[in-house]
Amino acid sequence: MRKNLSLSFLSGSALPLALVCQLAAPCAHGLEHSLPEAGEKTAATTPTVSLAAANLAQLASDYRAAADDLSWARYATYLRDLLALPQFVSAEPAQIIAANPSLSEFKVKVSETGIGSFRIWSFPRIVESHAVIFQTPARTTAVPLPQAVAFREARIVGLATAPAAAALKPVAGKGAHHPHPPVHAAVHPPVHPVVHAAAGPKSLVLIGADRNSGTLWFKGFQLVEGMPEATELFSSLPAFFTQNVTGKATFSGNDIVLTIQPPVVRKEKVEEEKPAGVVKDTVSKPVAAASSAGYKVVLKFVAGKYTLSGHMPDDAPFSVALSFAQAVAGAKPELAKSWLVDSKLVSIPKYLGLFGRVSPPMRLVPMSNAAGSSRYRLVTSSKDDLIIEVGRILQPGRLKGQLAIRALFIAPPDAIAQRLSGTMVLPGGNPAAAAAANPANAKPKN
Repeated sequence: MRKNLSLSFLSGSALPLALVCQLAAPCAHGLEHSLPEAGEKTAATTPTVSLAAANLAQLASDYRAAADDLSWARYATYLRDLLALPQFVSAEPAQIIAANPSLSEFKVKVSETGIGSFRIWSFPRIVESHAVIFQTPARTTAVPLPQAVAFREARIVGLATAPAAAALKPVAGKGAHHPHPPVHAAVHPPVHPVVHAAAGPKSLVLIGADRNSGTLWFKGFQLVEGMPEATELFSSLPAFFTQNVTGKATFSGNDIVLTIQPPVVRKEKVEEEKPAGVVKDTVSKPVAAASSAGYKVVLKFVAGKYTLSGHMPDDAPFSVALSFAQAVAGAKPELAKSWLVDSKLVSIPKYLGLFGRVSPPMRLVPMSNAAGSSRYRLVTSSKDDLIIEVGRILQPGRLKGQLAIRALFIAPPDAIAQRLSGTMVLPGGNPAAAAAANPANAKPKN
């Protein structure tokens, strides 16, 4: 006699696969089995459930034949429903991908969110993909994206930590999953490890980028029924950061670390100037010079909102650059030289008229690292800025390996840097403290 089971969701976890197969299997009456003798050891075999989906393969074929929004929507919708089944909830993403080759073909990306089995399934390289699939142990939801945005990273953020049992409890009402009917008392479900989630109000934060311009995109969604937008998450940020920023964005805990870079400089075809009667060649020439460095900015998650961090990274290279900038602003050339691998470099800030300058105040802005060194821009609000490169001393001697300023560059003003707060550099800086922090408290040898 075959047992009829409802494969509904458990609250917060799925029914173990082995148990589903055992209870759903037909009774073995009429089949001959030899029982093991007392004390005889037998190898335990665990029934397996196939994760291959024939319908998904057919929908993938339909998309290949006519790649448009409609054919992709059918494929993505079926995948969303598939990922809600208990065997897919409890399976590892690699197993699901291996069983369904179309996922690899379409370059699926599975992103962890920081909490247990809460995952994001996305297809950043499919231009018709305008949503990501948010998979949880309780439900699976399609989260829409703007048409031109490709997904990059996700994180569930909250105010504190607590056991995840409360966070995973389904919301009563439409769409809520009901507990599975009780199983026979002799069957003991396995004990699942305790997963800790953020307590208090929780939100799913998505980071994406425009496929054409590379402009970053941020959006938050409340983890409640319907997943409405969490508009307060980014309400404290200037529109500049959520509309016109290009570069990279990664999560560091709940915080977001940005490396802001100018838009990619595209090349266009232009004709070379040649005398009349000579065939003109069409060649690629850059429209404008590209800047290779970016700026680091931290969006701090404070009291349920993201704000621009007012505290710069407290690291050694930054301290070197700041101490040098304060010595320049304080008209202390000898102290400024103590940070330079080549003392002749001090002529560059002198040429720019930065020594002892009172107004307007200058700002030190971290830039992206390059070739094993750290770079910082001293924004002068004048004709030119000063780029400070900090790295290890490479010349043999007692100071080899110590931090020092290896190079200084003159750079024209940058529109992005003008909008960043950075660290104020005032003539009233404490050069004595900077001298005390100098490696070996001495000048590097040339």
